[in-house]
Amino acid sequence: MSLTAQQVQAAEAIQHAAAHDGSPQVRVVAGPGTGKSRSIEERVRWLLAQGYRPQSIYVVSFTRAASCDLGQRIESYCTQNGQPAVGLVRVSTLHSLALRLLRAGGRLAAFPTGPFILDDWESENIVDAEFSYVSGKSPGRCAEIRRYHEAFWSTGQWGPPNYIPPNPPINPAERTGFDAFHGPRTQTYCCVLPGELVRRCAQDTAAGLLDPAALLGIQQLVVDEFQDLNQSDLDFVEALIASGVVVFICGDDDQSLYSFRYAAPTGIQLFSNLHPGTATHPLSGCFRCAEEIVQSANTLIANFAMPNRIPKTLVSLHAQANPPEPGVVHRWHFHRDWEEAQAIAECCRDLIGGGVPARELIVLVSNKRVQIPILRQAFQNAHVEFDAPRADSFLDETTGRFVLSALRIICDPGDYVAHRTILGCLPGVGAGTCDTVAGAVLNATLRYRDVFYIPLPANFVKGRALKAVDTARPICAHFAAWTPTDTLAQRSADIVATLTATFGAGEAAKWGNFIAPLPPDITLEELRDFVWADNDEQQARILERVYLRLNLQPPAEGFLPQKVRLMTMHGAKGLSAIVAFVPGLEESILPGNFRQPYPGLVLEAARLLYVSITRARAACILSYADQRLIYGRVVRQHASQFLAHTGGAFHAQYNSLTNPQIARVINARANLV
Repeated sequence: MSLTAQQVQAAEAIQHAAAHDGSPQVRVVAGPGTGKSRSIEERVRWLLAQGYRPQSIYVVSFTRAASCDLGQRIESYCTQNGQPAVGLVRVSTLHSLALRLLRAGGRLAAFPTGPFILDDWESENIVDAEFSYVSGKSPGRCAEIRRYHEAFWSTGQWGPPNYIPPNPPINPAERTGFDAFHGPRTQTYCCVLPGELVRRCAQDTAAGLLDPAALLGIQQLVVDEFQDLNQSDLDFVEALIASGVVVFICGDDDQSLYSFRYAAPTGIQLFSNLHPGTATHPLSGCFRCAEEIVQSANTLIANFAMPNRIPKTLVSLHAQANPPEPGVVHRWHFHRDWEEAQAIAECCRDLIGGGVPARELIVLVSNKRVQIPILRQAFQNAHVEFDAPRADSFLDETTGRFVLSALRIICDPGDYVAHRTILGCLPGVGAGTCDTVAGAVLNATLRYRDVFYIPLPANFVKGRALKAVDTARPICAHFAAWTPTDTLAQRSADIVATLTATFGAGEAAKWGNFIAPLPPDITLEELRDFVWADNDEQQARILERVYLRLNLQPPAEGFLPQKVRLMTMHGAKGLSAIVAFVPGLEESILPGNFRQPYPGLVLEAARLLYVSITRARAACILSYADQRLIYGRVVRQHASQFLAHTGGAFHAQYNSLTNPQIARVINARANLV
């Protein structure tokens, strides 16, 4: 890397100044690639060095997998820097922290054990599917009713300002029907939907029914990605502060992208107004992006700034490096979408041929349904291997969910949701059968887990439901007898045999392909975390730790698949690549017809493009087309309103990068790696 030692030391000094601040509350405003995670790691190390008990320090991040990854990074950093007690620091999601507090305060008596928080797949395939069966409404309508309730849990308001109601709106009968279904069903499955626990925890803490300091001993709270918190999350943090907890928040309002989850960038923007003693530390030195990329991103965000935006200017450290590296931004205009896709695929082919690893090429899309099919075809035509978006992953297939649920049961026999998923994944078992079993559990006054392990009352269920239960019981009992420390080598044949007997040899072969790169001595607990990870990067870090534990030589090709990454703009947050392609920059795609009527969502779309541009390290290629095939019809397109504010002019493009242009990218990569 061309950064000088002085540059690195100066940037780290700013990170450490933030981490070591002893103010009542601390706000770190961290632009893309400026070292936010390192500031968090140093904050935890510093707190431990200051004498805080590790059990009194809590760190929360946005998702379960992200918090696991952050926790492992914190542990590694602190252990290497003289704080081995870091293993007792609590690192989780805010939802998990709320669950821990409610459990400690005895507020979960309605659940037989600590409830699990459902993910998107489970919300759709369990809650929506069964509510559809019970109510007679379509699964899509049931999802709208569920999201109506989630909007309330996330904000404390019915129909909050950033909620876009469906057509027709949710009526009182639908709301009442969902309430009647949801309460008993989530208690039966011992689960909650996202936002429920945080809302309840915030209310109970504010009402004086919970004392976090007394119940958990919490003194210091570190909150990552603060801009992604919704109003209920913010209320919970405020309740913790009111109870005497010192809060260290990190985030960037320019990277607030989750309005569909009711994230409120005003939380980080106005935090210091609510807490006048707050110390604010901006991190603006970007380690990741070359100068032209940063300039393009800055121009965009300055022209589409939201109200109350925290003033800041991202600065590329590579502009003053030795040698300086300006990087490359190309702005391309195509006549047809297939020409755009072909040019991108051929660029990737030629860059790979020039020595750029395929993994360092990323293509970011805003509309997956419209853009991915034509890109997929272009990459296949160019004979370039690629990874599809996360929605096409093994985990989102029935077999993948079945295996994950088995691993969850092995690691936690009290995981009711995993048992329900095993039952629902069986061939021929639908929402009606699962509803019948759940109803029988309520009528027989059983715990749902009992269905799979103890002798059942006579005539508990009949017909199809009985057949499903009789199929699931030996499967669950078989897996429950294993231990988390068992290895893949010990249990692989059994898993394959179960998959073959349940789903057929073809599905078992998919599992075989999935685990082929894994070391045989990976434990089932590590395997669970690998399957459950949000993205390839998290899986790679899990494998790194497994190889280190086993004292194995890492594979020469690395832990990440050497394929071009095709992914959504949202999915790329937190990632980076040498070259980022951002195609489809047309008004109907970004901001898109859905966002256009809402000025706030248009500004969020600009932030989405800002985040996408700043994924690129050496080169960013922005493009749009005059015509695009949309749901079977060729539609005339218009350039996105954002394109006039990306720092340069768009030019007609007909082919891949030229040889000199490829050489320029390769040279930039050499200066940045």
